[in-house]
Amino acid sequence: MTVRKAWIAAGVAVSSALAFVMLLAVGVYVIAGNLANGVGGGAGKALAKGSVPAAYQALVQKWGNYCPAINPALLAAQLYQESGFNPTAQSHAAAQGIAQFIPGTWATHGIDGDGDGDRDVWDPKDAIPSAAAYDCALASYVKDVGGNLTENMLASYNAGAYAVIKYGGVPPYQETQNYVKRIR
Repeated sequence: MTVRKAWIAAGVAVSSALAFVMLLAVGVYVIAGNLANGVGGGAGKALAKGSVPAAYQALVQKWGNYCPAINPALLAAQLYQESGFNPTAQSHAAAQGIAQFIPGTWATHGIDGDGDGDRDVWDPKDAIPSAAAYDCALASYVKDVGGNLTENMLASYNAGAYAVIKYGGVPPYQETQNYVKRIR
């Protein structure tokens, strides 16, 4: 009887883990929308209910329409991938905040999104607009590279526009390929 209970408990644990993974996968798909075809942009694409924490919904909706290369669902999926919407996230590579800017990139591309007179990588009201603006800049840098503009823009965010230009598309870096795939 004890062995049977252990097997049942193990089965329940595995089922719960699989259910969580499936829920996570569906959630990411809902956040990203169906972006597999064409350019990721498109004004007017609404966020799926509950896909973005309430504190960031208006920012993601507004700035996700910053240029034709992005949309709110794509921006939301990117922020989720970067930090899980954690404004205090910090990576082993020194990337900081909700949008995971490295200091040099922030120095060049960080903007004062909330108009309070400072550019704070830790403040989502600055970092989310900065991520959108940076995505749009990256899209313009790689617009003439072959392949899918959205994938090339995302790869540029992760590996740099130079790598995308050098390889004529998403570079052969496993991390970057996985990054693009998870967001798409």
